[in-house]
Amino acid sequence: MTVNSPLQFVTDLFANGRRAELARLLGVNRSTITGWDNAERRPDGMGGTIPAAYVPKLLKIAAQRGITLDLSKLFPS
Repeated sequence: MTVNSPLQFVTDLFANGRRAELARLLGVNRSTITGWDNAERRPDGMGGTIPAAYVPKLLKIAAQRGITLDLSKLFPS
């Protein structure tokens, strides 16, 4: 599997590639997830990343599901 962005990595890992399912898990609207991938609406270099405010929620979901989450894949290098 080729992963192009942290958002794609998380969507594939937690929601089988479905953004609507990721939005449901995080308790946000699907358009919020779509906005994270919109380079024009995000600061330079941040398109496709997950805002830091959602990382604790992802960690909690990962722990509940027994998923090992590689934090280095959540932040752009």
